Amino acid sequence: MTVLDLTQVMAGPFCTMILADLGADVVKVENPESGDQTRSSFAHPGAFLALNRNKRSVTLDLKSDEGRATFHELVRSADVVVENWRPGVAAKLGVDHETLAPLNPGLIYASVSGFGQTGPYAERPGYDLIAQAMAGIMSVTGEPGDRPVKSGIPVADLGAGLFTAVGILAAWASRQRTGEGQYVETSLFEAAVALSVWESTEFWATGQAPQALGSAHRMSAPYQALATRDGFITVGANNERLWQRLCRALDAEELADDPRFARNDDRMAHRADLVVELERRLAADDTAAWVDRLLAAGVPAGPIQDYQQVLEEDPHVRARGMVTTVEHPVEGPVPVLSSPLRLSRTPASVRTPPPLLGQHNEEVLVVSGKASHSARIHSRGEVRSRRDGPVLHVELANPSRRNALTWEMYDDLQKLCVAARTDPGLRVVVLRGAGEAFAAGTDIAQFTEFSRAADGLDYERRVGAVIEDLLAVPVPVLGVVDGPAVGGGLALAACCDVLVATDRAVFGAPIARTLGNCLAPAVVARLQRRLGVSRTMGMLLTARNIDAAEAAAAGFVHAVVPPDELDTAAAELTERLASGAPRTLAGFKEIDRRLGSVDVDADDVLADCYGSADFREGVAAFVARRAPRWSGS
Repeated sequence: MTVLDLTQVMAGPFCTMILADLGADVVKVENPESGDQTRSSFAHPGAFLALNRNKRSVTLDLKSDEGRATFHELVRSADVVVENWRPGVAAKLGVDHETLAPLNPGLIYASVSGFGQTGPYAERPGYDLIAQAMAGIMSVTGEPGDRPVKSGIPVADLGAGLFTAVGILAAWASRQRTGEGQYVETSLFEAAVALSVWESTEFWATGQAPQALGSAHRMSAPYQALATRDGFITVGANNERLWQRLCRALDAEELADDPRFARNDDRMAHRADLVVELERRLAADDTAAWVDRLLAAGVPAGPIQDYQQVLEEDPHVRARGMVTTVEHPVEGPVPVLSSPLRLSRTPASVRTPPPLLGQHNEEVLVVSGKASHSARIHSRGEVRSRRDGPVLHVELANPSRRNALTWEMYDDLQKLCVAARTDPGLRVVVLRGAGEAFAAGTDIAQFTEFSRAADGLDYERRVGAVIEDLLAVPVPVLGVVDGPAVGGGLALAACCDVLVATDRAVFGAPIARTLGNCLAPAVVARLQRRLGVSRTMGMLLTARNIDAAEAAAAGFVHAVVPPDELDTAAAELTERLASGAPRTLAGFKEIDRRLGSVDVDADDVLADCYGSADFREGVAAFVARRAPRWSGS
């Protein structure tokens, strides 16, 4: 998912950060003069750093014709646009949904505002404080009878960001079926109202406006903070079973028999008396002792911690990895909160620090001629390499595209393979992808540059030369696969002598469903040797991916391990491969290469595919993120 992020301050950036943590390529489009307001107008630069990790930053003046035209071109290859201006601002800038949708029918456009795009409050400025006040939250927050208090957490801002992220993901799921984008919209005010589930329930049940209760619960008691000898403890005895346990733990069985506290309704009606009775007993000991005692008795309880205790001292925060550090080019090591989401196959992660203003202009904006303002979202990618004694580690790195292979990456890989053929100290090459992907094929955006069948033939020859040089490396090549190895990634994986993969790895070349091109004969032949003719043809003709278990059953993958064991398994295999007799290993490799050599002229077949209307339709549909409409021509 590629997201163009026009938002600033909190609700919008929080939404796009959630998507970025989950792997989306979020490009933050900022004003070239000052960028996001939180870069300079807040008391601490941490305001920007807290909400913009895993994003890239470009600067465009959307008030200028050139900046607007460049943004329009970016939209053509994007999946999502998110904005959080006041209603009407996007239209004045020419970047509203109505303007952008015709440029990209698959576009998902999301708006976050203070009060929504319609209604009597729509034109009002939107702030979390105002939304909390007008949505009723401040009327029920704080101690009874005290001045109004807002929630310490900006729940309207963050709630709107969360709801917007959910809406975008729902629209994304719909587009997978229909190919059509849609408009997603919410507001701080509506998010705050939507979170008032207990308060609305109480009002509709009683006809009375709910009042502030301090830390107490609207539906049960005791469920609140209570004073101890040295501070406060939170207690959740919100059903009869837990209430009985609490009374026993406090050595106060008489409270369970007190008619004022017999049932939940009674305890709610006499909440003030209940607090007095409980706190009289809790005053006998410190908070920590009571927490231990209540938990041992099966009563939910916990201390009230400040944020220093939470972020620096709490062992559970450490164990769950809720604080991590990123290296910022200006601020140095910056602590940030991790995503609270735990996904077994596609985990959220903190990969890059919040960007500098316009840091990625050159990387993202590829402008070809000022007259046309032609631009597209571009990532050059890179092939990283490092030598560790006799082992060459090679990493395919284009994480914003799940390591999709660019021309530059193919060229870099080829140079490494050629150099490896004349390196006398080399014993093993380890090939893997950055992050949770091996390589998701060739970067399809490059196919938009093709204008004739000959361009496709040149591409196949270029990739074929890289594959031949990889096969000619005289030492064992260990492929380490996590996530997708599809299309061009599958072709590279098939060139590896030994493959170790995680149980979330997938292999395939679903181009019959997505692009309408064809694989070169040498690639098909190698897949048939490694996977079997029937499985290979079935996989290609049905555009089906296979998982690691099936690949291992076919003999394509040597070992399948859980993700957290991949590095260990790869290290063990590397050591074993490096210990073999070099000439013997080189001999086996050369024999395998000769046995697999294919001299079949299929240029006419490839030209027929690359020159077809279906191929042009496949590329256009892929870029627009819609289902292709095949014509057979």
